[in-house]
Amino acid sequence: MIDTESGILSRLVLNSVQQDAVLYEGGPQLVFAGAGTGKTRVLTAKIAWLIDRGIPPANLFAATFTNKAAHEMRSRVERFIRRPTGGMWIGTFHSLCARLLRSECGRIGYESVFSIFDTADQTMLLRKLVQQLGIGDRTASPRQIIAHISRFKSQCVAADEALKKAVGFYEQELARIYTLYQQTLRRQQAMDFDDLLMNTVILLREHHDVLERYRQRFDYILVDEYQDTNTAQRHLLQLLAGHRQRIFAVGDDDQSIYGWRGAQVENILMFEKHFPATKVFKLEQNYRSTGAILDFANAAIVGNTGRAEKKLWTDVGKGGRVTVTRYRDDRHEAQAVGERIKKTCGGKVRRGDIAVLFRTNAQSRVFEEAFRKEHIPYVLVGGISFYERAEIRDCLSYLRLLINPCDNVSFERIYNVPPRGLGEKALETLSQKAAERGASLLETLCATDPQELGNRSKKGFSELKELFALMTGEAGKGASPYELLKEVLQLSGYMDLLADRHTEEASGRAENINELLNALVIWTGENPGGNLASFLEEVSLASDVDTWEQKEDAVNVMTLHCAKGLEFGQVFLVGLEEGLLPSRQNFDDEMKIEEERRLLYVGATRAKERLYCSYADRRYRFGELLPQSPSRFLRAIGPSTYDMDDQTGNFGAVSSPKPVLRVARREGVRFTRADIPVGGIRRKPIFIDDDFTQEVVEYRMGQYVRHKNYGRGRIVSISGFGSDMKVMVLFNDGTRRRLMAKFANFERD
Repeated sequence: MIDTESGILSRLVLNSVQQDAVLYEGGPQLVFAGAGTGKTRVLTAKIAWLIDRGIPPANLFAATFTNKAAHEMRSRVERFIRRPTGGMWIGTFHSLCARLLRSECGRIGYESVFSIFDTADQTMLLRKLVQQLGIGDRTASPRQIIAHISRFKSQCVAADEALKKAVGFYEQELARIYTLYQQTLRRQQAMDFDDLLMNTVILLREHHDVLERYRQRFDYILVDEYQDTNTAQRHLLQLLAGHRQRIFAVGDDDQSIYGWRGAQVENILMFEKHFPATKVFKLEQNYRSTGAILDFANAAIVGNTGRAEKKLWTDVGKGGRVTVTRYRDDRHEAQAVGERIKKTCGGKVRRGDIAVLFRTNAQSRVFEEAFRKEHIPYVLVGGISFYERAEIRDCLSYLRLLINPCDNVSFERIYNVPPRGLGEKALETLSQKAAERGASLLETLCATDPQELGNRSKKGFSELKELFALMTGEAGKGASPYELLKEVLQLSGYMDLLADRHTEEASGRAENINELLNALVIWTGENPGGNLASFLEEVSLASDVDTWEQKEDAVNVMTLHCAKGLEFGQVFLVGLEEGLLPSRQNFDDEMKIEEERRLLYVGATRAKERLYCSYADRRYRFGELLPQSPSRFLRAIGPSTYDMDDQTGNFGAVSSPKPVLRVARREGVRFTRADIPVGGIRRKPIFIDDDFTQEVVEYRMGQYVRHKNYGRGRIVSISGFGSDMKVMVLFNDGTRRRLMAKFANFERD
């Protein structure tokens, strides 16, 4: 290790490669930073060194992928330079683009108060637009349409261009939806997450004076996790870097695991082509994991082709060997993991330093059940986040309308929340008036005599109009976000309604709203002078990891995607089976198989001291036990880097079902399945349409959902689980219906 002698670096300890990367001044830089090699230290040291050399913080543009990483980076820099970094542009790509657009979006026809739509907002809007176009569900679900539109935008393909390039009926229908979707967003003064990136690129490309102003402003551009960038982000960086090419990027192609949402590993592999005369540095000394864990991880990733050549090493010692355990079925796996955790935590290991990692959210259920049975506290990362809860979204929709009265999506959410006797017919009448006036729903309501909207809805619309008149007045007086929300809750009667219900569910919702009020107080204290628009923007751009806090006394349960960037003393990497890791959906695409291999690598390198891997011979799918086989990745790694532990003969709680041939239908896909006895397992081809995705499929008491035939409703009871789950829903028209969850096709509201 080298302790530098003078300047800001005298307060840092860097190894020779890290120091060379920080001190280099010759042009574009790319630092390949393997897992646990000090990536954040190098990036923050570079920022601190640039500031110490005289570059004002306001002239630095530092892009990350989570708000948590940005906050950590800023605080580290301030500790190094021993003064505030006020004015520095540091944050996620989306937050930095939002900041730029708030100042400049008038050049592309937006007002600075534009709303930011999340996935739920997009889904609600697209459902209406698809009906408006008369397309129905025959083309694609809202979720699929969102994915297609996101791909267009991540590649900076505008709607008119997509329409010109569309070939065939399917592409033409998607392009029509995309076009109408963009037109509607603009009318509502709203952007989705992908718009923040694409619109910034469009702004800088089409307005040279704006581009030159920001090129002159930013003396240096720094990028974290460069392997996760998409085409739009790369174009943004190239535009800002200009001819000076003062760009410093860190990343690791071996940790590129977000291809399914547009990230392109090619960006980091072709960095030297995009930014000529690049100097490349490789960080390979790992400070996190033991030698045994790194041997396993290196063997896991070596099968990928075209990757940058590197190999992690450490001087902290070999440590305990990686263990790969074979279990009888998924319940056995979950129970055994729980027992091992319970035994381990009887010593010096804290539960909060343990993580259970898996490929899909659907795998969490058996572990949650096992942990509850064993009374093991745990925290599930990536479930329904605080800001996705129905009552929180209601509150935020009220606040969003105070900032942007053109936001019809927010208006449609709260116009009858709490109930004002306003149904779909009342909304339809108001929508017709709005179309005639060429105005938004709220603007039309505020400018219309409620008598014109019908006698039955007169009272409800009068109350809503009066509420927003009062709230707009309060906002104009400069009331804080906390004061505004308290007024909304009081004037609307929202909290009174919850108090009158006297149920555990209503009490829980009230507690969540009180927690939101607490968050507003804390946020106001941490952001003096911050306004409601700033708070709403920060909430809109928050991710699951941003809101996760490691707890000392709770085991962490999460997907491999959520685990990236985190570290734990002990990691249980479960479900290493064909069809799970790698996912069956990616069997026919070698590029996607390589990303699956990187997922395994990321999971393994989260462990500092011990890594336990496991797979099961049989796993419950669609209510039946189906035979499984170990992941091809385990076979490729080979037993030289791990100890094999076969537990299939030590667990007798699960009886062997009789062999039976079944034929079933699921979502139009026919599959044949043979249940094989446990004794003398035979491997046969299994043809299954796998339904494991990145999205959480979860229902809970009190959750609001929307059915395409029955409309909006609230889940009041749940019975069964998996494919047999039934939900009782109280719909807005007063009817109660018991539905099979797997056939209901609910949209989260």
